[in-house]
Amino acid sequence: MRLFDSHCHLEEEAFDEDREEVIRRAVQSGIVGLVTSPIYPEDVPKALSLRGDVVHVSIGLDVAEYGDEDEVRRTIELILEHQDEIVAIGEVGLDYKVARNGPPKEKQKEVFRRFISLARELDKPLVIHSRWAQRPVLRVLDEMGAETVILHAFGGTPADVEFAVERGWYVSVPTNVVRSSNVQKVARATPLERMVLESDSPVLAPNPMERNEPSNITVSVKYLADLKGVDPEDLAEITTENALTAYRLRGS
Repeated sequence: MRLFDSHCHLEEEAFDEDREEVIRRAVQSGIVGLVTSPIYPEDVPKALSLRGDVVHVSIGLDVAEYGDEDEVRRTIELILEHQDEIVAIGEVGLDYKVARNGPPKEKQKEVFRRFISLARELDKPLVIHSRWAQRPVLRVLDEMGAETVILHAFGGTPADVEFAVERGWYVSVPTNVVRSSNVQKVARATPLERMVLESDSPVLAPNPMERNEPSNITVSVKYLADLKGVDPEDLAEITTENALTAYRLRGS
């Protein structure tokens, strides 16, 4: 069974004690590729040091930092500096929960548009964060003519999923699908040809009391296969091929 983790955070401190072992377990579980996504400029070097046949990198910025122009500028500079080493820009997007005490909605949209424009300029896929802002994220992406889009841990309605799928975007289903009714609803609405899988590790574990890691995709793929009424091998292969296409890793 070939699997692909389309979004995780291996550079985070939670993996400092056993990062190489986590990657080893991922490979042993059948994962042929994963994308780790630093969301703070200071974590980018650590993420890039992990690059190899299995580990790929996208660079983004925590939406909570969108109000800090220095952080935004540093992130853009890092993306430009390492554009040949990264497979995507993200996660970037909108977070209206953060807007309560952090960057206001209009500021978030302004920075988000800059990242979308950069992705178009560099011809890179976008990995999208959309907490409490699924519909606004879709509108901004559509207005800006975003092309290759991976909606990370998407929590929108079936109508939102339909909107995204009509535009050829991908919906990424995290490992907590086994316990989240909302994620299950998204998964039901997402056609297999537009679905990719993610762990979002170290968070969103199948067991909320445990640290998550990429190998747990073996748990979600079995659950999703039952949910969608298909063979686990088929679901794994389809979603892996989708991820390879989205991240332009054909031949991996």
